[in-house]
Amino acid sequence: MTTRKSAEPHEPSQNLTDALEGLAKAEELLEEKRQAARKAVADELRASGLSHAKIAALTPWTEETVRNIAKEHGVTPKRKPTVRSIKD
Repeated sequence: MTTRKSAEPHEPSQNLTDALEGLAKAEELLEEKRQAARKAVADELRASGLSHAKIAALTPWTEETVRNIAKEHGVTPKRKPTVRSIKD
């Protein structure tokens, strides 16, 4: 039976450390910008009165995603007007 030597701890290079820190910062910024874009979609829905489908066409997201964004931000769905008959 052979025994293995325990691996000595490896100290990462400054290049690797810097690259990973840069990646972490970029991911944080991406998430911040993604949340800002989602809030802007909700604000647009609220202000414009457009449907989820019409707003989705302006974004990289699907209508279902826009619907979920609306729910997250408390934007109530627009109701289609009903046609009423006028009686004399």
